[in-house]
Amino acid sequence: MRIFRTIVSALAVWAMTAATPVADDIGSVVTPTGVNVQTHIEAGTRLVIAVVPTMDVKLNGQLGIGFTPLDDQMVWTDSLPSVVMVEGDYFEGPVLQTMSFDPEYLNAPAVLGITFGACLPVSGVCILEEAEVTLEHSQDGSIGLTLATVTP
Repeated sequence: MRIFRTIVSALAVWAMTAATPVADDIGSVVTPTGVNVQTHIEAGTRLVIAVVPTMDVKLNGQLGIGFTPLDDQMVWTDSLPSVVMVEGDYFEGPVLQTMSFDPEYLNAPAVLGITFGACLPVSGVCILEEAEVTLEHSQDGSIGLTLATVTP
């Protein structure tokens, strides 16, 4: 299991740094429970998202990780909203997801909501956490992103 986590983490880091950065095409935030959400624009048409729990926190597999457009932009080419789930109670480690988008339809900022349950080890309590990633054209013509956590 540790090898799996190491491999997925290494893939996430590679995906986040493989392309030559333009504008702000990499984002990273840490939620109140310590889950690290990372985003990266790849090839100008894909948003790579990594949800990486700390060693003490587990991601709820039954609640899953939800991806929902929060605006009217028709930029996403994947079927949304969507939820990534596992059969067990928890994900075994980090979750890596890629969302395709069409930059031609990015006429205004496009916001994607990310929701997941972060389960605390001692109490077993799962807390619903949210993050939002916003894509928009930068002044230099490239596509930039901003990433933020959402507090309830």
